[in-house]
Amino acid sequence: MERPLEHPARRSVLYVEDHPVNAMLMSAMFDRIPGLDLVVAVTGQQALCVAPGLHPALLLLDLRLPDCHGSQLLPLLRQLPGCESAPAVAVTADGDFDLTGTGFTELWAKPLDLQSVMQRVQALVGPPTGPPPPAVTALRCSQATSPPRNDPTRLVLSWT
Repeated sequence: MERPLEHPARRSVLYVEDHPVNAMLMSAMFDRIPGLDLVVAVTGQQALCVAPGLHPALLLLDLRLPDCHGSQLLPLLRQLPGCESAPAVAVTADGDFDLTGTGFTELWAKPLDLQSVMQRVQALVGPPTGPPPPAVTALRCSQATSPPRNDPTRLVLSWT
C-alpha cells in the first residue's frame, strides 16, 4: 500500500512484509506517527521496484519473504539510490536471528509492541515533523463480525 506524500517535509518508511495482517498493524501504528508515510512492499522484488527514488528514512524488512530472505534483500536495497544509509530493522518472528554482519541496525521480534515500535521509529528517524497524533491507549485486532464468505480471515482494527 503506497500513500502519496502529503507534504514535502514528510518522510517515507519502506516496510517489506508479505503477511497482510502484519502490514495492516504496522500501517495502523504509522498512522499515529506524524511526518512519516509507510510504503508497503509484499515481496523483495516489489521492494526493489518501489525503493529507487523513495529515499526512505527507515527500512523495515521481514526476514521470511516469499521470494527471498530479508538478509539477502538488504544488500540489494543498499545499492539503490536513496537507500544506502537508511537504518534497517529486521522485523521477524525469529527472535534468535543473529544480526552480526547482516547490516541490520536492530531486530524487532513479532508480535510487536505498539509503544516500543513507536519509540524506536522516532529514535531511528529523528523527531516528528508534523502535529502530534491523538492519544492511543491500545490497538486491538479482532475477528470481523460478518466476514465475506470468501475471506474468513478478514480482520478489523479498532483503537480503544
